[in-house]
Amino acid sequence: MSDEDGMKFLASLRGQLIVAQALYVAIDTLEKVEPEYMQEKSNIADMKFLQEHVFTFPVEAFKPVDVETFGTMQSLGKL
Repeated sequence: MSDEDGMKFLASLRGQLIVAQALYVAIDTLEKVEPEYMQEKSNIADMKFLQEHVFTFPVEAFKPVDVETFGTMQSLGKL
């Protein structure tokens, strides 16, 4: 894959989704680092900036879904 192909992929909806998901996972992981003083606060802040201003998919899209709750909500017409 060439650099041009990579840039085209990044500009695509799929590429944007993949980066948004990677940011969600990275932020979640880095915020759980203990002890807290070992967290890379500036990196987390920069990632959140990118998540909020460039890769703006709703974070709910990446949160795990409880299948039982989902099925119950679907049957109750809440989805």
